[in-house]
Amino acid sequence: VSAPPSDEFSDLLFISSLYTRAARGKDAIEAANRALGIATGSERRQIAKTALATAMQMSGDTAGAEKTLREVLRETSGNPMALNNLGYFLAERGESLEEAVEMIKAALKVDPRNPSYLDSLGWAYFRMGRIAEAERYLMDAARIDADSATIYAHLGDLYNAKNDRARARSLWERALRLATEAAEIERI
Repeated sequence: VSAPPSDEFSDLLFISSLYTRAARGKDAIEAANRALGIATGSERRQIAKTALATAMQMSGDTAGAEKTLREVLRETSGNPMALNNLGYFLAERGESLEEAVEMIKAALKVDPRNPSYLDSLGWAYFRMGRIAEAERYLMDAARIDADSATIYAHLGDLYNAKNDRARARSLWERALRLATEAAEIERI
């Protein structure tokens, strides 16, 4: 049995993802840019731009990440991954929270059971101080994806804000057990 032929585009996206997880922003951006440079067709270009935006965000270039995702959305306004990612990036920065919520809701219309999208919406509501709505979406996300350190960290933050310290601590401990990346562990 022979291995399938290599797809340089897919390989570069995978490499960019690995570099992003390893917090090697410059390398992640370079690999995503190389993927973008060889991408054929609009779908592959959008995928590469989304990977590039993630690498840029991770490396601290929030303006570049936002600009890149807005380009994707100009090309395909309903791209759920770009809608969610941009909405989440805005929520993380505490900026344009109403716009962030609308973007994430649009992503959820396409994929209503996506735990990442549910988490993003819950997090945006949390950042707005809308705790009851945040709890609903974060709990839904946790029911669908019981292995996400990010979801449990967000739930811990939510229960901490509700002054339920014991539950918050329990959720943060679960998040720590699930976390695999050094930056994520340190953040939690």
